[in-house]
Amino acid sequence: MDPVTAVGLASAIVTFVSIGTRIATRIRELSEAGDIPDVFRDIRTRLPLLISIVVRTQHGTDSLSPEAEEAFEEVVRQCFEQVSQLDEVLKKVMISKGDSRLKKTVRAGISLVEEGRIQRIATALRDNVQLLTFLNVAPAEKGRPQTERRPSEPLPSYMSATGLFLVPFSRDARFIGRESNLRSIDSGFATQSRVAISGIGGVGKSQIAIEYCYRYKYCKPDAHVLWVYGGNIARFYQGYKRIAQLLELPGWDDPEESILELVCSWLSSTTSPYLLVIDNADNIEHWWPGKYKSGGSLDDPSKNLSKYLPDGLDSSHVLITTRDNRVASRLAKEAKPIAVQPMSNDEAKSLFLSKLGGRESNLDEAEVRSLLEELDHLPLAVSQAAAFIEENCASISDYTNALQGENAEEFLHEELDDSRRDEESVNSVFRTWKLSHDQIRQQKPRAAELLSLLAMLDRQSVPKSLLRVPEVTTSLGVLQSFNLVTPRAGLQSVQIHRLVQRFVRLSLQRDGATQKWQETALACVSKDYPTEIGVAEWPICDALAPHVHVITGYKYKTTEARLDLAHLLCWAADFDIERGMYIQALQRAEQSLKIFQELVPEHDERLAAATWLYGRLRYYQAQSASDIDAAAELLQKALSISRYPSLNFAETAFELAHLHYDQCNEKPCLEMGKASFECWEALEGPSSSRTLDNMHDYALELAMLGHEEDGIAMWQEIMERCPGCDASENTKTVYSYRSMAGIAEFQYDAAMAEIFYAKLITLGEAMYYPEHIHVFDYRLSHAEQIMRQGKLEEASRLSEAILVNCENNSEWRISASCLQTISECCRLKACYGKEQTYRLRTLELHEKHLGRDHRETINAEEALADCYLNSSRHSKAKDLYERVLSWRNNGLGERHTDTVRAIECLGICHAHLRQDADAEVAYLDAIGRQSDADARLLDNLYASLRNQGKWETLESWSRQTCKTDTVYRSRAHWSLITALEQQSKMEEALEMRAALLAVDVPNDDLLEERLLPTNPRVRDIRRFGRMIHPRTWSA
Repeated sequence: MDPVTAVGLASAIVTFVSIGTRIATRIRELSEAGDIPDVFRDIRTRLPLLISIVVRTQHGTDSLSPEAEEAFEEVVRQCFEQVSQLDEVLKKVMISKGDSRLKKTVRAGISLVEEGRIQRIATALRDNVQLLTFLNVAPAEKGRPQTERRPSEPLPSYMSATGLFLVPFSRDARFIGRESNLRSIDSGFATQSRVAISGIGGVGKSQIAIEYCYRYKYCKPDAHVLWVYGGNIARFYQGYKRIAQLLELPGWDDPEESILELVCSWLSSTTSPYLLVIDNADNIEHWWPGKYKSGGSLDDPSKNLSKYLPDGLDSSHVLITTRDNRVASRLAKEAKPIAVQPMSNDEAKSLFLSKLGGRESNLDEAEVRSLLEELDHLPLAVSQAAAFIEENCASISDYTNALQGENAEEFLHEELDDSRRDEESVNSVFRTWKLSHDQIRQQKPRAAELLSLLAMLDRQSVPKSLLRVPEVTTSLGVLQSFNLVTPRAGLQSVQIHRLVQRFVRLSLQRDGATQKWQETALACVSKDYPTEIGVAEWPICDALAPHVHVITGYKYKTTEARLDLAHLLCWAADFDIERGMYIQALQRAEQSLKIFQELVPEHDERLAAATWLYGRLRYYQAQSASDIDAAAELLQKALSISRYPSLNFAETAFELAHLHYDQCNEKPCLEMGKASFECWEALEGPSSSRTLDNMHDYALELAMLGHEEDGIAMWQEIMERCPGCDASENTKTVYSYRSMAGIAEFQYDAAMAEIFYAKLITLGEAMYYPEHIHVFDYRLSHAEQIMRQGKLEEASRLSEAILVNCENNSEWRISASCLQTISECCRLKACYGKEQTYRLRTLELHEKHLGRDHRETINAEEALADCYLNSSRHSKAKDLYERVLSWRNNGLGERHTDTVRAIECLGICHAHLRQDADAEVAYLDAIGRQSDADARLLDNLYASLRNQGKWETLESWSRQTCKTDTVYRSRAHWSLITALEQQSKMEEALEMRAALLAVDVPNDDLLEERLLPTNPRVRDIRRFGRMIHPRTWSA
């Protein structure tokens, strides 16, 4: 006697539910503990679903036909037997936490023996799920009268509908978003009978189709809703056979009848409304085996599945889901498929929170956003992440960090238990994409190779020109068909999804092919990267910059690849300099130099170039005297191993000229400046663009170092050579304007210099762009010339505008020069409060980027001290002058003019603070360091001597000054008269007084008790910064 007959149907169901629930609970508990054997995973998914459907079917038995009731009893009987067997097996193989090692080993062995039995039970449970689903939606007995539903009544259940409902998945009560896709399906069916939706694996195509089926059935209760799995031929055949059986199509049980033709014919001719879903129609070989390689099938390979898709009447609708756009467009009769994109951030967030079981209030918004971005808002990846976090009580930040680390594969391979996905559909992101990847390898191996190359580059905006591989156009077409890459920027570049890139990288790592494809990516970028970078090459370098950043981070093993890397690092560093990214340029130059030092001979030109570049950047980023010394040593070494004439020699000499200029070493500066342009002259001729560029540099050095006439002569020669220059007309015009501006500036014709700098601004904006460093330099020079004409408000306004525009520019020296010009305008207007503000900002910039002990920082401190001195803040000024003096004594030498000036200023501060003895010592120290004593300095010494009443000393020093022809001579005479009178030498004093009054010399013998010193001459603010130096080309 069978168990159902013995205990009755109701009792059997109760017993089945009780045992099944206990088994499901036990399996879930062990799963959470991590001790569940693989054979139970499918049962864990299917058993709760089966229990739910049995209970639901029991409640609706009144609507079942007698045949259906009989079938239901048979299913319950089988389920009862299966769970009883499963309970018995479970007791044998399940491992408890307290089990000994021996017991665990024995149970593991038993599980291997029982694996086949458990698998058979799992298969039987799966079949029963499908059969009960069909019973739930089976039509009522033929002839049974149907009741009409009043508008106020709720929607009838699918069990009372007349049309089949063969969707093997329950509806998602928390379905989120996708309204635009659902509307697009409706719109598509308004004009055509077939609609295809396509998208990358895991994007939610099947879930959209399931939701659409339920909405379709709601709107059309009498329509058939049919579901067929299109992922393989066997399942496609089974789906059609089930349709034929439930529709009782004539001949469905005839072995000689073709089920595929039978169902297709009926669907094409029936007037009954229906929706047919072909899910996961991903393999193009199954649909057109004659056109594509056959991967083997259970059906006649001479036929293709595309022939068995019906072309029905107006009331028929066929919905296709696929990852392959080629399948989508062809099955939809060339209609454009509906592209399913990843969710929006809000949709993905709602989906994520819905899977977490009420933990929303404890979540960090930023962490959730970061995770969703890392998952590219893919629904399957989001659901997978939420399930893992929920089951393992993991934090969101830990999961995000794991995705970015070495364990990403473990997390993204983790299967998600989801009863709403087909049993043959894998439930992890990586496993989903592996299916697509395997199909691509089989259909188009070149496309798989191209995907490997793309994975090694930056994932966004990969220029098609960079992909130097065979069959690139058709390969890209295949990858785009599978939605693994998407076109961008007018179809001239492509983008690979973030997680797809990670999947491919991990796959290559498993296969041991990572190094090969990294070297291939390096070779592609190296071949495409310009070796000489001018304005025309900037767009190319910009497009390649993110890919350079990625591939220079890999570790290469072969000598050829490492040399390619070293060259690319040099070229990229040069472009970084153009963009003002000096720290990154320095790091790349250092890495390149280390590779060349290891791999090439000592006097190799490649080593010379790398040494020059690294030395140049060490100098640009120098923050101390030792940094400058190290840069100078590198540049001298580069010069010594460079052949003459060569680019390396010319550029190294150019950088050394700048270094010596900044260190106030006039002779070596001019020697190197001349050597640089003469080397270019020998290399490329007297009128090449690089020769003229370096001639301009040399002319500027001459003029700035006091050789104005020689500099002007050099600029005149440049203008004579311009007509024969090999450069463009715009570049020639730049040379001419720049030369004329230089001549006007150093002939002190600021108005004329202003005109030429204005022309250079207009031309520079046309050649480059408004924020380019060359244009900023012309603007600053233009503002400076306006200031020199006394138009201080206009100069300040122009400098402020430059300062605002370059706030986001990484070239901080532009900002520093703007602040310097504004400060000078404030000084000339005697607005010392504002001047102090700008001087402090200038000093902060220098300290931040160069350090406190850099020469330019010291100059900025001196300018601030001058501001304090002019605004009578003598104590603050004195402290700064003492620091400036200490540095200059060591950095420039005791007799350098800047050192002497600092001593004099320190003495002036002492005088204002009534520290006349200290002032005298400072003045005498300054005079002793000069070959010819400065008359103003002597005058300040007289004031300090008079204030102290040192009349004999005052007499001696005044007599010396009276013999000179200076503007301070009359002041010296009156000081001498005062000294004589104070010593009672009245006769000589009266004689000198009468002589001075006779020639109408004003009486400078002041009546005040104290004499105040005269402030020193203000330093020239002409700019000749290392970085703000316009060049029309870059080596």
